[in-house]
Amino acid sequence: MTAVYEDAAVRSRVLDFLSRYVDDPAELEGIQLITGGVLSSLATVALVSHLEKEFGVGIDDDDLEIENFDTLDSIVRFVQEKQA
Repeated sequence: MTAVYEDAAVRSRVLDFLSRYVDDPAELEGIQLITGGVLSSLATVALVSHLEKEFGVGIDDDDLEIENFDTLDSIVRFVQEKQA
């Protein structure tokens, strides 16, 4: 698989999960999810759990930084780094 395809596949799967929190999934591009108030603390915990299950990655306490989960791009990047 090419890096571009992998990026698109991860992005699509993350978007699918996050779309339950907004009326229009297109809104998720370029917005801050946690600091912008889209995701509550419980939704953020659900996201972390989902990422672990969906992508088979372990997320440690040290990984739980807002910067890793605050935007769609940062989530995709984080998942790809954990998979490497």
